[in-house]
Amino acid sequence: MAFMQLKNIGKIYVSDGAVAVGIRNVNLSFDPGEFVAITGASGSGKSTLLNVISGMDTYEEGELLIEGNPTSHYVQSDWEEYREKYISFIFQDYNIIDSFTVLQNVELSLMSIKNPLERRRRAMELLKRVGLEKHLRQKGSRLSGGQKQRCVIARALAKDSPIILADEPTGNLDAQSSKEIIELLREVSKDKLLIVVTHNFEEVENYATRHVRVFDGAIESDRKLVETVPVSANATPSEASAEITASAPAEEEKPVEKAARELSRDVRNGLHLGWASFLARPKLTAFLCLILLIGTLGAVLISGFIGDAFAMFGKFYMFKQQKGRVILSNRIARDFTEAELEELSKKYGASTYYRYDAILDADVVTEHDFQITYDRFFMESFDWVTVKIGATKEAVGPAQYGRYPEAEDEALLYVPLCYKNYYIQDGQINRQLNSVGMDMNPIRVFNSENYRYEIVGIRFFLDNTKPAKLVLTEKGYDRLAEAVSKHWNEVRSLQNNDIGSFFMVLDSFNNLLHPDDGVYNQASLIFKSESDARKAVEKLTKDGYLACTSKETYHPDLLDIAIRIFVGGFSFLMWVGSIIFLTFFVNLCTHRSLDVVKGDLTIFRSMGISVKVIKISMFIRMYISVIPAFLITLVLGLLVYHSPNYNNFVRYLHFRDYAIVVIGILLITTLVTRKQIKRLFNESVKKTLRGGAEA
Repeated sequence: MAFMQLKNIGKIYVSDGAVAVGIRNVNLSFDPGEFVAITGASGSGKSTLLNVISGMDTYEEGELLIEGNPTSHYVQSDWEEYREKYISFIFQDYNIIDSFTVLQNVELSLMSIKNPLERRRRAMELLKRVGLEKHLRQKGSRLSGGQKQRCVIARALAKDSPIILADEPTGNLDAQSSKEIIELLREVSKDKLLIVVTHNFEEVENYATRHVRVFDGAIESDRKLVETVPVSANATPSEASAEITASAPAEEEKPVEKAARELSRDVRNGLHLGWASFLARPKLTAFLCLILLIGTLGAVLISGFIGDAFAMFGKFYMFKQQKGRVILSNRIARDFTEAELEELSKKYGASTYYRYDAILDADVVTEHDFQITYDRFFMESFDWVTVKIGATKEAVGPAQYGRYPEAEDEALLYVPLCYKNYYIQDGQINRQLNSVGMDMNPIRVFNSENYRYEIVGIRFFLDNTKPAKLVLTEKGYDRLAEAVSKHWNEVRSLQNNDIGSFFMVLDSFNNLLHPDDGVYNQASLIFKSESDARKAVEKLTKDGYLACTSKETYHPDLLDIAIRIFVGGFSFLMWVGSIIFLTFFVNLCTHRSLDVVKGDLTIFRSMGISVKVIKISMFIRMYISVIPAFLITLVLGLLVYHSPNYNNFVRYLHFRDYAIVVIGILLITTLVTRKQIKRLFNESVKKTLRGGAEA
């Protein structure tokens, strides 16, 4: 059985309604060890025959068999695998990777060698044999025609495939160089099938073992010049020349282990090829990085300006959520006593309680809670000052940086960093500014005598989307909580939720500044877990109390709902529309970048580089291109972090927001690259070579 057989092969071209015959009724068989010279007049079909044999062009009639296996059912992926296993091609028009160096061009065919040092050594040996040892670092675009041909020949020989196809390999060389190249081809292909298309048979006459003439798409003659002894197609050169018989077969590799090994090899080679492609074209790389930077910064700015995009999906909570918190009311107009709450805590298994719990729903926390809740998130805190003032409202003393409130009458206001310049002027606290930077009375907190005292500390944080928080010492907290029973705001009326009429819901700390005597008939019990809290609610309800967890929601009136949906929906549509625009923008620009490298990618395919490797390399190239965008965004984010004025008009983005942007850009990059890959690999190699652009 012949190694390769062509049975009644026919190739037909259809263009603009016209039909042209490339080759017809071709019947040939080939074996390893043959040097086949194919000649014929220009346009006779000899190059078409070579393209069909290589799998770079399809055939419409007949059957091509390789090692007895038919190929008429092959799809593009099968032809890719066929070229990877069997074919090395030397092109008439070079098809060198102009952006790669001579050494890199040859190393492309040696990616099966895992050790990069060994790969380089083999490549340098082959380049020395073709006389290019002095041009290793030169890019393909700087070589002469003859040098390009020598480089392509070295690249084809490096692959060590059982079939070497050469289309006019000496067409751009002088007589002496042509002779040297033909001798080299013959020397390295004694155990391979070498098929050379040439217009000058005299150049190969002394080396060819067989001469095939093509005329008008058909085989005119097929003449053997030298009798050859067939050798195994899978034998190495040393095995073929010595005619060494195969040793005992190695233990068969398990399918799972083989798949894992092949995947590891493809990923390794894809990383290598992707990195080489990234570095090969600096201008194109800079353009890609710029486009992806614009896309990333655009997504960040859009997310910053449209801060309420997802607000319409939020729930209306009655209280600030706290793990294990149960709010209860005794349904009558009287305060809970300390003794009563102590007894309830023991009876229902609460770990602690809050007698005046409305302070939990205000923007007030203790110094201890503040440190636990906020100091661990470094992106939310920046700077703080604490000062001590006299009781006579005289000038404030110099700011003391880095000190928390210590005295009983000291407090600290936690406000957005963008207001720092309003509060601190020339190292002094501006006492004419309140928590939102307006010219009003100085900020005050409660003390033990008259429930009002000048604030003596300010801490600044970056996120201006949250209200200012008042941070008190423990004793200051107790006094403020006690004051709540005499100074609290009107109970909010909640639609369709009877429980709301029994509970107080404070909007902010500022509500505590307006005295209004009243009765406080609400308290909170804190349990270790949410499940314990839910069980306690059931028991408290059975015992006649009105109780709920901090996750209790309410239904606002229709106008509130309509406004929230309108504002949130509009922001959401703006956000989605902007992201879609950015996606189209990135896709359009990267589409152009693919056109520039399309020729290179097609040459990779023609060389038989694995489709998986090429696809992985394309993803790697794009992912590397987006890294500078992420780094620059990180740097700009840190600059924004130290630029208070920015947060005055754009919503501050937390780490999670940046993470969402990064994931989104990676997703867009992945989708765009997949689309480009699909477009590229839907075409045959020959069609892409004719229409692809080489930069």
